[in-house]
Amino acid sequence: AQYCGLLFRHAGWPLCIHEKIVIQLASIDWRVLEPGDFYLQVVPHEKKSPRIVLKCLAKDKHNVEEVVIPEVSYTSIFTLEWLSTFNGERMGIALENCLLTTDDKIFRIPWDKVVNPEFINKPKIIENTPQLSGALVNGVCTSPVPQENLTSDLE
Repeated sequence: AQYCGLLFRHAGWPLCIHEKIVIQLASIDWRVLEPGDFYLQVVPHEKKSPRIVLKCLAKDKHNVEEVVIPEVSYTSIFTLEWLSTFNGERMGIALENCLLTTDDKIFRIPWDKVVNPEFINKPKIIENTPQLSGALVNGVCTSPVPQENLTSDLE
């Protein structure tokens, strides 16, 4: 709801940021993990729908700790509060950097950069003209994006 009427600079957010993948489909080599690093991965779960897990370096620094994210948290994963709460419930070094991947590279990105998307357009306030108010219907934003914003931003 907070992004209703805005165009993301990276259309795949939050699953990816431009060419960088945020939620992994395969494990990342544990040897690239440093204290404070983590990544999110989709994993199969018995005969049910897949789960999202958080993976980070275990306390022994030679294994990976894997924490299943409860489905009720899925709507809040991409917030600073979610990671803060997660860190508050675990012992050890606070997690702060999310590993993002491309075909051949791994990027260590601070979580606050991942959860704060960039936008192409900002709402323009036009005085003395009726404004179309944004509304959510079944979770979908019904605010139209002005055609001139699409054209100018694509150029």
